[in-house]
Amino acid sequence: MTIYALDLGQVQQTIRDTLAERVLPAIESGDARSELLSVIEMLDSLAARLDWDAGPLAATASRTADLGAALGQPTEGDDLAALREHRASIAAALSSAYTNGIAPAIVGAVAEFTTADIQAEISPGLRRGLPD
Repeated sequence: MTIYALDLGQVQQTIRDTLAERVLPAIESGDARSELLSVIEMLDSLAARLDWDAGPLAATASRTADLGAALGQPTEGDDLAALREHRASIAAALSSAYTNGIAPAIVGAVAEFTTADIQAEISPGLRRGLPD
């Protein structure tokens, strides 16, 4: 078999499965386990990060818009650059809120956003190890 005949998705999955199912159980060191879990996380999310998928981007934009609305930061534009700018403006607003005193409504909005964002970003292969 030549390298040109390899299915890169299958190669990636095989590497990931080997690390998760054969190597990880044999590692006892906490630091080494954490590092390997990070590698598995990257492999799990690699395909999703390389393929364009409008669904997750729309969900991210929606979560961002909801948090922005709670902070009085309206959404302007609907492209990727606008999403990045909106997140930067939200970060600035949160920085100010944390410095000058934070309202309970903002705490709730940030907690809701963070929970949804983490659930969307963490690797599906590692979710089962997280507490409910």
